[in-house]
Amino acid sequence: MAFSLSGFKYLFIIIFVVGITWQVQGQKISVNDTYAQEIARIQQVLGQDSSIASFAIRPILPFEDSILNLLTSSKNLFGNSNDYSPAIEFKALPLNFLSEYNNSRPFGNNNGSLFPNRGFQEAVSGGFYLRIGPLTVQAKPEFIYAQNKPFATFADVQGNNSSQQLLDAYFHTVNGIDAPERFGNGDLSKLYPGQSKMTLNLGKLEIGASTENLWWGPGVKNSIMMSNSAPGFLHWTINSNSPVSTSIGSFEWQVIGGYLKQSGYPPTDIARLVYAGNLHIPKPNVTRYLSAFTLNWQPKWMRGFFIGLSEYDYLNIDSAYKSYGLLKKLFPVITGSSKKANAISSSQNGDGQDFAFSINMRQVFEKEKAEIYFEWARNDNWASLTDLLQEPEHSSAYTLGGRKLYDVAAQSYIQVKFELTHLQDPPTYLLRDEPSWYVHLQAPQDGYTNDGRYIGAGIGPGSNSFMFDLSYLHQQNAFGFQFERIVHNNDLYYSAFAGTNTFNLHWVDLANTFYYNLKRGNILIASELTPVYTLNYEYKQGSSYMG
Repeated sequence: MAFSLSGFKYLFIIIFVVGITWQVQGQKISVNDTYAQEIARIQQVLGQDSSIASFAIRPILPFEDSILNLLTSSKNLFGNSNDYSPAIEFKALPLNFLSEYNNSRPFGNNNGSLFPNRGFQEAVSGGFYLRIGPLTVQAKPEFIYAQNKPFATFADVQGNNSSQQLLDAYFHTVNGIDAPERFGNGDLSKLYPGQSKMTLNLGKLEIGASTENLWWGPGVKNSIMMSNSAPGFLHWTINSNSPVSTSIGSFEWQVIGGYLKQSGYPPTDIARLVYAGNLHIPKPNVTRYLSAFTLNWQPKWMRGFFIGLSEYDYLNIDSAYKSYGLLKKLFPVITGSSKKANAISSSQNGDGQDFAFSINMRQVFEKEKAEIYFEWARNDNWASLTDLLQEPEHSSAYTLGGRKLYDVAAQSYIQVKFELTHLQDPPTYLLRDEPSWYVHLQAPQDGYTNDGRYIGAGIGPGSNSFMFDLSYLHQQNAFGFQFERIVHNNDLYYSAFAGTNTFNLHWVDLANTFYYNLKRGNILIASELTPVYTLNYEYKQGSSYMG
């Protein structure tokens, strides 16, 4: 059993010049700026946030009095402007450095364009923001370099295993998703468009095109529907750029349509699986179109309470798609999905789409300096109302979490937070076909991924996670300890070992993160040190590898 350092991550966010006029639409906090997002969320829990943002649709705009206003961009390099001036705004955006080192194998999620990588990896991003009247241009590309050193993959660990049941279970997953364990055999260098966009801002309405990372849902560690565990993808967007107040409360929403790319790599070194035969089914070379929307409501009668709905639907851009009318091409999540959207066997005659939806709720208790949140999602339509009433848990997943801050001294707190995410199939799979989250064995066979990484929860199909965090906060600084238990793909595990009288080969990571977040002037520095103790790596007993 190995026990060593899983990764050492540190993040520098450097702001060149400060001074923002907030009568105009400002810059949002990128989904990848985890430290800044955490500061903003804590300010809301402490009752210091007047923006009534749900934090279920991100990126977010810092509220007017937030210290984060000074960290989103420089001052206007063309002089001052206000709501009534057509003056041009040109601002420098933060310069970000994210460095990661994994000692034995890849470990870590919610890191945007970073690759599953062993060794050193660096992401650098920076750019500018330009506003001319309602037109805004944000250019913030990301350059990634990864050493991509060799590590033990499934083919290395199970290469000589002759269990047809295990191999069938493995390929039942990888044949329906584009999520390679390793991206080739050499180092990687790639330039992504990153957190870039071009939009028109008309009051609180934003319309345009973007490659920004998105996060939908109230979770901190995992989001079932949309997270930053994959590079941002090119999409058009129509969204609110801040909460819209009405007579019944405030609303936030976003509708997108975008293009998902393939990685171009096999799931593992197939040739090394001696007994795999022809179990691997290569995927066709095709792009997927993703259609999705999310809506969040803060009822004015219930202070601090938010409730939201999200849906996504993706399909291959093939001849069938090209024959659709304009509305069905743009909005298949609304116009094109059917009860056959999630068919997982050829006998079901699926309609070539994969559909999922979620409901989320969040309650902020300002007086108690606390919050709780919940997301429940389903990856299959129900056949009828009777079906829903009898088995509402079928193909479902959920996240439950919360935090509490305890006063220690002026602007100093002890924070306790937790989060539980469960993607493993419920036991209805024993009696009826049930798709694993993000996997789709019929077209679209690349699953819910972009460039080989999960768009949803970074823990991946069939996996479960529990996180507990204890930290000390002083102003915008924090240091603490986070424990996380991740069970990898239990859907694969139970399929591989059902009826074998084997019950002790779950692949489990026990991660212990020590972190320190430091704000000095206009610089944010976040560092993490994560030893990982691994049980039954790649489902092989007695194998423990450091992450």
